[in-house]
This record gives sequence, C-alpha cells and structure tokens, in this order.
Amino acid sequence: MKERLAKEQRVLSRRKKGSNRWEKQRLVISRLQTKVANQRKDWLHKKAYAFADCYDMIVVEDLDLRAIGQNKYYAKNQ
Repeated sequence: MKERLAKEQRVLSRRKKGSNRWEKQRLVISRLQTKVANQRKDWLHKKAYAFADCYDMIVVEDLDLRAIGQNKYYAKNQ
C-alpha cells in the first residue's frame, strides 16, 4: 500500500493546484491514507490480542518515541 500511496501522491504533484482533477486526486490520496492508518491500527490490535492471549502478564514501558524517531538506526528509512 505504501507504493500505491507514493504513486498517487506523485500524480497529485503533477496536477495544477485547485483544479477539479487535483481535487479528485486529493480525495483519492485522503482515502488511501485513511486505509493505511486503519491497516496499521488493525495490525497493532491483532498483535496486542495475540500477546494478551499467549501471556499471563504484560509489562509496558514508557518510551520517548520522538527521540527514537530521530535516531537514524531506529527511524523509518523509506
């Protein structure tokens, strides 16, 4: 889905801003972004459920995600 979203965003960048085609393409991208977000949430929910089903106790740690995202080894490279 990442590749499809990137392709649609490239198409949008070629459209003239404010035109009808630009607006339609913007809506296509908006729907794709929502779908990607829902897919990620679904995956996380399924993983959390699987962990809760397998283990008796789960310990949660509070991490500074902003600092981790700035680290070049832990950040998303693509």
